[in-house]
Amino acid sequence: MRELEKLADEIARKIDRAVNGVKQKAKTRWKRQWEARVHSARSDLLGAVNPLKRVPDRLSDLATDGSCAMRYLFAYGFIGMAALQGFSGLMLVLYSLVEHRPWANGTTSAMLEPVSIGLVLMVSSPLIWWAGRRVKRSADEKSHAKNQNRILRLAKEKGGSLTVIEAATESKITVEKTEEILRELALGGHAEMRISDSGLVVYHFLEIERWNEKHWARPVDEL
Repeated sequence: MRELEKLADEIARKIDRAVNGVKQKAKTRWKRQWEARVHSARSDLLGAVNPLKRVPDRLSDLATDGSCAMRYLFAYGFIGMAALQGFSGLMLVLYSLVEHRPWANGTTSAMLEPVSIGLVLMVSSPLIWWAGRRVKRSADEKSHAKNQNRILRLAKEKGGSLTVIEAATESKITVEKTEEILRELALGGHAEMRISDSGLVVYHFLEIERWNEKHWARPVDEL
């Protein structure tokens, strides 16, 4: 009788262990499926939210692009006007000299007026040219600052590390200009140039990587 009781207890324990094992497996499987669904939903939500977060940056880029375009338009307008004005003044002076022939007929009042206008046009054209060059330089500086800002934002999105091709592709800037900006940031101490085992050049931004440390920064005299 005792042996039958022991056998029954053993069978009951095995059944209980089997049931617990099935419950644990089902619970683990359900948990994994739930985590996968949550992760998928989170990814979908982030995928929908990220474009919205970029809207202010894109609007700012559009405003900056428009400002740069207007500056370039004014710059090349001034430069073109200066070239046309200087050429027109030169042609007016030459035409007056050929038409009135002061070396044969002497200087006349009819010749002085067009010659004076031509000289004024020729003298003022370099000033307009200089103004156009100044506006163009301002546009170049603004465009450079805009491209630098785009690369820094991209570095923040990528966790603080960028390659030249990666930055050029996603920021839609030429490879040469992207490399120039990254090297400029590295020379200024804002980025660090690193090389992988395969020879890949990576620009690493320590300030972006340690972004959260700014909340625990202390005054210099306490260090």
